[in-house]
Amino acid sequence: MNQSVKYYFALARSKESQYQNILRDLKYFLKSLGVNDTIITLEDEYDLSAEETLKLDTFFSSYLAGIPLDYILNKSEFMGYKFYVDSRALIPRPETELIVEWVLDLSLNKNATIFEAGTGSGCIAISICLKNKDLKILASDLSGQALEVAQINRELHNAFNVTFIQSNWLACSIENSLDLVISNPPYIKPNDPHLKDLNHEPFIALITENGSQSFFQIASQAIYSLKPGGKIIFEHGHSQAAEVSNILKDCGFKNIVTCKDFQGLDRYTHANK
Repeated sequence: MNQSVKYYFALARSKESQYQNILRDLKYFLKSLGVNDTIITLEDEYDLSAEETLKLDTFFSSYLAGIPLDYILNKSEFMGYKFYVDSRALIPRPETELIVEWVLDLSLNKNATIFEAGTGSGCIAISICLKNKDLKILASDLSGQALEVAQINRELHNAFNVTFIQSNWLACSIENSLDLVISNPPYIKPNDPHLKDLNHEPFIALITENGSQSFFQIASQAIYSLKPGGKIIFEHGHSQAAEVSNILKDCGFKNIVTCKDFQGLDRYTHANK
């Protein structure tokens, strides 16, 4: 049976005590279906088509099961661009945009060799190359499934100055060949209680031994692969700045600097070889 817009608003209100953003997200989903803004604002009796009704029923069953809205929509925004996302790769976080801005502020020349370790959906590498079309980036991921999502985004944005490769971090690179290494690797401990809120995202992209093993692995490879004076930047958890800085120092990096995110929390650390 076809339902009305008003019916779904009533359903959302009945769930509002458990899902505080459900009304906001319902409006966003209705807009994605092309429903008129006035109808949404008035919560009209407007009858939806059979196809729209089916999509809204699916939206509610997925939403109430805890599936993030970005996965329901297969769409996420990052650096002002729309990216395809599904459960094969992490949903981009706003804090990660700071890495892109930092890289762009470096004013790298077009011959710079840039490597992203653990690209996931490809949003970092693709955004950098869309903002500066002279740059070329090699981006790796161990997960073939994540790389399938990254390839979708590469084609979606015609970002053919990004090359994706399946590799264990920088294992495919050679000595003294890179100018810059970028990484937002897994940094959550396997027993972290926050994982219960992330159970629809791929754990391989979230979890690492002791919460720091991925930083050590990447830094160890990067000190070999970077040219003298080359740079590395990590995104990390807000309580991990000292640990990441010590890993970089132990691996031979210098000029180690930690910067804060939009909330004033330690969020990324960069260093020089």
